[in-house]
Amino acid sequence: MTERKGLRTRLRNWWRRVTGRNDAETADGPEPVDEAEGTAGPATAGQAAQAEVAVELPPGDEVLSVAARGDVFAFELVPHFRWSSREMTLDTLRERAVLHEEAARCKLLRRAWAVARACDPGDPVAAEKAVNKELRGGWCYNDEKGLIRCRASVRMRIDPALREHVLPFHLAELRLTEEHRLGELKAGQVQARTERWLRVMSELELLGTLGPAERRLLVPFAAALADEDFFKVMQALKNTRRNGAEALANVLTAATKHHEQVGLFEYANAYDKALSEFCRQMGLSPFSWVDSAADVEELAP
Repeated sequence: MTERKGLRTRLRNWWRRVTGRNDAETADGPEPVDEAEGTAGPATAGQAAQAEVAVELPPGDEVLSVAARGDVFAFELVPHFRWSSREMTLDTLRERAVLHEEAARCKLLRRAWAVARACDPGDPVAAEKAVNKELRGGWCYNDEKGLIRCRASVRMRIDPALREHVLPFHLAELRLTEEHRLGELKAGQVQARTERWLRVMSELELLGTLGPAERRLLVPFAAALADEDFFKVMQALKNTRRNGAEALANVLTAATKHHEQVGLFEYANAYDKALSEFCRQMGLSPFSWVDSAADVEELAP
């Protein structure tokens, strides 16, 4: 009798080693088992050949809410579940997944809550990564139809109240960025077009190369052909310079009437400055009229 009992024991132990099952694993229960805590053992020999089937149910309309750091704002959380099993058909898995979905949402909320409360309410991207890292392992359900694995992930959005608060600032930042980009683009295009018109004018006027004096004279005219706003600015600059030259000329005119109150050196110096400014406004080199007069005298017989 003892020998027969020992044989049964050896056979039972051998069968457990082959199948990898024990008495505790044959019992079904409604509670899930985390992967971190261990899952049910391998399938039996008849189930080993069955391929894994998976199903993803359409997302529900309900959006979960988890508190962010400070408990003032909350993240909007959209859950997503992927169900898989090697022990049931696709239709059966879809049917059983619907039954376990509500429990899965509650478990997801419990695991995500502590993680989300440590995250900045203005950074849903970082919160989403942290929560998905926590949910990465998934968990299993020992359903009456077989073992079901649930893998959860979430998509998180910023609190609507916080979004309304920061929206004007983001719009202003976007507007400034785009205005700067357009301004840089327009400035480059205006510069290229102005330079092109200056080359056309110099070629038509047979000026060869344009020096500083010639550019001062021609740029306002080229600006009129390049861009209207740029033309207005260049005209204002031209008028400012001209007004300064006219004011200096008026001072010199008054000085000629009262030259006895101004020394000859001071008068000549002021006159020289006025003449130089006038030459720059007209696009002429200072004292070019002197060089021209000298050339005429050399050519004279």
